[in-house]
Amino acid sequence: MAAHDVHPAQVTLFVSRTAELRELREKPWIQLQFLTCTSHCGSFGLVTFVLCKYMAAVRCILLFRPTLNSLNSLHNDYLFFTPWRTNSNHSLSLDRFTAMTQTVITPQAGGFDARVNSVLTTEPLKRVTLELRTNEGVIKANIDASSIGTSVWERLNGLCPESLVRITNYSSPSAEAEPKKSVVNGKSHIDKATPEINVTNLTIIAEACPDLPSFNRNELDLARRLDNRLLDLRNAGSGAILKLHSGMCQLIVEFLGSNGFHWIHSPRIISHTVAGDKEYFHLPYFGGDAWLAQNAQYQNQMVLSTDMERVFDIGPAFRAEVKSRTSGRHLTEFTLLGTAMVLEENYYEVMDLMDSMIVFVLKGLQERKKYRDLIEIVQNHYPTAQDFRIGLDEQGKIPRISFKEAKRMLRDELGFKTEDTDDLSEEEEAALGRHFRESPYLGQTDIFTIDQYPAFCRPFNTHPSPDAPGFTNSWDTIVRGREICSGSQRIHKYEAVCKAMASRNMDPDGKEWEHYVGAFKSGMPPHGGLGLGVNRLLQGFLGLDDVRETTLFPRDVHRTAP
Repeated sequence: MAAHDVHPAQVTLFVSRTAELRELREKPWIQLQFLTCTSHCGSFGLVTFVLCKYMAAVRCILLFRPTLNSLNSLHNDYLFFTPWRTNSNHSLSLDRFTAMTQTVITPQAGGFDARVNSVLTTEPLKRVTLELRTNEGVIKANIDASSIGTSVWERLNGLCPESLVRITNYSSPSAEAEPKKSVVNGKSHIDKATPEINVTNLTIIAEACPDLPSFNRNELDLARRLDNRLLDLRNAGSGAILKLHSGMCQLIVEFLGSNGFHWIHSPRIISHTVAGDKEYFHLPYFGGDAWLAQNAQYQNQMVLSTDMERVFDIGPAFRAEVKSRTSGRHLTEFTLLGTAMVLEENYYEVMDLMDSMIVFVLKGLQERKKYRDLIEIVQNHYPTAQDFRIGLDEQGKIPRISFKEAKRMLRDELGFKTEDTDDLSEEEEAALGRHFRESPYLGQTDIFTIDQYPAFCRPFNTHPSPDAPGFTNSWDTIVRGREICSGSQRIHKYEAVCKAMASRNMDPDGKEWEHYVGAFKSGMPPHGGLGLGVNRLLQGFLGLDDVRETTLFPRDVHRTAP
């Protein structure tokens, strides 16, 4: 049967000897098609091949489904190389071929780059083993003096950890150690043996200096790791967290963009502060005074008066948080998402949509493979990291309770002495978080919402609740017992805004507020929005102890570098 009649699978094999080409050609279920390397050439029968030092790449067509024994023999002899392609049920399935080659390292085209973890040599010096770090994990690279150029071999002897190398030619040993089973964070986990390769060509891209600080990540506390943050970020766990931070932001933008939001960039230098708030950073500004913005809420509100109905902003926020001295949840600079949207009927439009956004983002991280793989890396490196539970109610929404119900639950079910006239403390939020995770009747969820906060613990522009005097149309989203998001309906009528400002000792006629108040003078639609700490959301999602782990270069009371 001709190859084109069965739409065969195509694979590429690496071979190291001419005799192996003969063996391939003799297999009745393989047709050699063409070669992919470009070094000095040779020929074998009707097949032209290209030999790169000790290795050639051969494109093969599988004419029909081979037997399992045939596959096993091929797998033991050759290194498979992507891409795979299957076009019909007649060809070998991709899943089955992948399963047959789980132990084989798949290189990128042209090889791969890696950092040197350690250098091991033999006595007498005939072999060097490099322990290499890649984005996917650790690899042992065996290099024999007889199989590599003299100049490269001489440089290998003095190679320091953290040097960057490019592996261009290599093969994989046929045997693999039996994987071991262990338990990580309460889950069964298979510990795969460190893959090994035999290297026949490499390039040293950048040599690290020998005087770098000793950096065994497992022996250092977070402060020491942050002092050497660049080295710390080369660790697979730390790097995976930052990639998940990027993924979280991309998912946020994906959701908001598909729901009619426009991405704006609000300024972070402002001319005034809210009376009584001491957590602003003062900024001398060309002989005058300015401050760094805590959020973009006021600017986002003003933009709605221009008839842009839905906007969002992702960027830095600055707060003079003294708690960042010791707290694992506070920073002086962090990434903040701010949204604002016009309401058609009621406050729950913004609350429902923002809840949907959070669920979309968290499920996206859990369900998309590229993020699942990163989560697994984090869980393998951080003892506290664990799977996140998203328990939704009968309507498919994040579970909600009112502020009053939260206080009742704290008193009656959790034994707290607390009053409705007090804001929720961090200890109370943490207790509620544990209660929601452990209680079947609450959904055993790591995320829930507290609705209808009292007016005394909300900003001046929060809309009062029409059904509960003294309370507001506002909410907090709690993740693993920590508040990560605050949202509300905002006051939109000019007279009501002026009255609310005056009640907080703010002058609505003051020059510093003329632009903000002017937006309401010219007619502002009913609206609402939220502020969400991206770093804190990621911290809670992964189950990390400290929000600094989710921040590229953290800023707190003690740290302004790197």
